Amino acid sequence: MKVGDLVRFKVRGPGRDMMGLIFRIDEQHYGSNTAYKISNVERGQCIRPNMVDFIGVTEDGIRDRVLVLWGDEVGYEYCDNTDIEVISAAG
Repeated sequence: MKVGDLVRFKVRGPGRDMMGLIFRIDEQHYGSNTAYKISNVERGQCIRPNMVDFIGVTEDGIRDRVLVLWGDEVGYEYCDNTDIEVISAAG
C-alpha cells in the first residue's frame, strides 16, 4: 500500500461500497504489539493493576492511518489500513 493506489472499503454495507485514492499514509499510528493481560478473572470480579500476570500479543498489532479521497460525495477520510484493500497499485 502506497500513495496513489486505488483502494476499496472492505466493510460492505449500505453506502460503504466506495473506491478512492490514497493521499497520505501515517505509518505506525494506531495500536501496539503487546499489552498487559490478566489470565484468571472471574465474571463480576474487580480488576486491579496488580493482577497483571503476563504480557501478550495484541490481535491487530500496529496499524497505519491512511488518508483516502473517496470518489463519492464523502471527500477526504482517515481510515485504518485494515479497513481498506488495494485494487490497483500505482506504478
